[in-house]
Amino acid sequence: MTKDVLLVLLAYLLGSIPTGLLLARIKGVDIRKAGSGNIGFSNVMRVVGKDRQGKILGLLTLAGDMGKGILAVRTGFLFGGPFDPFLAGLFVFLGHLFSFWLRGKGGKGVATGLGVALGMNPLFGLLACLPWLLLFLASRTASIASMGSFAIMPFAAAFWGRLPGFGRTPLPAGGTILFALMAAFVIVRHRENIARLISKNENRL
Repeated sequence: MTKDVLLVLLAYLLGSIPTGLLLARIKGVDIRKAGSGNIGFSNVMRVVGKDRQGKILGLLTLAGDMGKGILAVRTGFLFGGPFDPFLAGLFVFLGHLFSFWLRGKGGKGVATGLGVALGMNPLFGLLACLPWLLLFLASRTASIASMGSFAIMPFAAAFWGRLPGFGRTPLPAGGTILFALMAAFVIVRHRENIARLISKNENRL
């Protein structure tokens, strides 16, 4: 087994861990059968976050899914190849979307994708989280925040190295392509949310 194949396998299996599903079970909830049915932070928080313990579980879901992205990409850096962070980021993200443990089903990839951005470049990742936070505070709607922030991310990545003061912290090879792919997947995964937004029936937090 070559080094890159091992990295891809490890990243995919790490991304496949259904953090929200496991944590929601502490409250006796199968999150796939509650709320929107999504295993991510917003649905976990909406369904089980009605008390202090539930809110903690929601935040742990967010931290766990972001942590998967960070850990996979940093492992990619350790493997040493120029495209290893790209491969690790792509496959941890795909693992979350198409989980091995859930027979190909999974989440929408938002928190894991933001974790990938943080792992690629901490400063870029923090700035990538800012649009999500601002859009969420303005709309109180996770889907708007998620789609909006990921739509911006590929353009931010393309210009990152050209911005004054940021040339010393470039993104790894393939970073712009990776963020474009993730943005496309995130928007497609939110197609039901888009329909609810159009009909003004979207859930709010």
